Amino acid sequence: MSPLISLVATLALTASPQGPDVAAKAAEIAPYVSEDALAVAGFDLTRWQTSASFRKILGKLADDADLSDLTSAIDGRVEALKKAGATSLFLVIDPTEMPGYPIAVVPLTGGEDAKAIAEVLTNGSGSPIRWPKTETIGKAVVAGSAGALARIREAKPGPRPELSAALASAANAPIRIALIPTKAQRRSIEEGFPTLPPEVGGGPIETVTRGMLWASFAIVTEPKASLRVEVRAKDGESAIRLGKVAKDALGVLATASRSNPTMVGLTDAIAAMKPEVVGESIQLDADLEKTAALVSVPVLQAREAARRTQCVNNLKQFGLAMHNYLSAHGSFPPAYVSGKDGKPLLSWRVLILPFIEQEALFKEFHLDEAWDSPHNKALIPRMPRVFTCPSASKALAAEGKTAYLVPRGPATIFPGAVGVKIKEITDGTSNTILVVDAGDDLAVIWTKPDDWSTSPEFSIRGLFGHHRLGTNFGLADGSVRFLRETVPTETLKAMTTRNVGEVIAIP
Repeated sequence: MSPLISLVATLALTASPQGPDVAAKAAEIAPYVSEDALAVAGFDLTRWQTSASFRKILGKLADDADLSDLTSAIDGRVEALKKAGATSLFLVIDPTEMPGYPIAVVPLTGGEDAKAIAEVLTNGSGSPIRWPKTETIGKAVVAGSAGALARIREAKPGPRPELSAALASAANAPIRIALIPTKAQRRSIEEGFPTLPPEVGGGPIETVTRGMLWASFAIVTEPKASLRVEVRAKDGESAIRLGKVAKDALGVLATASRSNPTMVGLTDAIAAMKPEVVGESIQLDADLEKTAALVSVPVLQAREAARRTQCVNNLKQFGLAMHNYLSAHGSFPPAYVSGKDGKPLLSWRVLILPFIEQEALFKEFHLDEAWDSPHNKALIPRMPRVFTCPSASKALAAEGKTAYLVPRGPATIFPGAVGVKIKEITDGTSNTILVVDAGDDLAVIWTKPDDWSTSPEFSIRGLFGHHRLGTNFGLADGSVRFLRETVPTETLKAMTTRNVGEVIAIP
């Protein structure tokens, strides 16, 4: 999991009402907020919220297995910090530290075990979020990179009145995030995106970069999850302009939701979000229980895109491994290793182990025994990760099952116990399927000589399932194609054969 996803989940899982003394809290964190810091989030560990709040805030995203695991890990980390006496935590998001973790600051107000706090931050058991270094600087334990700690130790930061104002804006909310862009960050945006998109009125980007002083995000989860956003403008005229940009942007989002299948049902919720100009501020209130998908949809889409890319990489590794096997043995690997009686013993997946950097594991197999012999069966739990599509069932993977299958049939590249030479693929290697990422329903024990049977009857039942709208196919030339569920069955059937001579038009 990336540091950015971990950070998003951390912010979403945390409750942080820190009492009415906002000025004192701002002063507490000020020595650790550099002039380059973009945002600050403060958390009251004594009022840690449960995963129920997480579900309310992120909706369907809460069902994501990786984030569910992260939820448990963060809960454990918080309990450990509390046991060490910590009562509050700040995260300082400094662009100079990205893509690493934000800087963590745990104030020491008296009675805390600084050594234990440092141990939790750098070596938190079971948590994927581990800061590289910690140091007690002033009256706080600070965690971050060595460079960040050195800068904080030597810095004499000036006042950041906008930080106090942004924190005060959300003073009574359980989750508070203050966005405080610096002059350098504003200039960087202006240089990269000098004009606003025409959909939100066009004109110079300075309407936003120079018109906005700061923004705050206040999230409450009880009695219902809601979000209040406040953007403070430099004056009333700037507030009016920023308010129009915000309204136009929401209008564009509402229009896009009508044509995006993943955002069906969000149009009304988006339309209900109406930013209002109040003096020098733009304020927006939203019901998070209705709009949680606005957070979950883009994150889930990004996650699926990453998983699909990893699946492609896995299939490319198989293609490379099989071509290396071809170079070493004069043919592609057979579908299975057979015994003297012709009985299938072990899958092609075992045969390619030396070509996917798993030679040590390969040498442990008894190739003259079946996949479920006492010796070989003991190796099933050691299935290499490359045999698991990131979108596949983790429970099946834990059982040593994979859905990476080759087509099996007389005219395929994998007819049985004899490997096929490349000259036998007369239909063309770019038109012939080598391996497919099938759905979980077709998953098999990875060492078992079992795959996608294309004979005597050809069926695509269960073939799709891991990826939205289609799945990945590795071809005999080593390339990978994503084919949609709507691909004609006859086209797929023709792509499984190596020497029938069909004319194939791959969609």
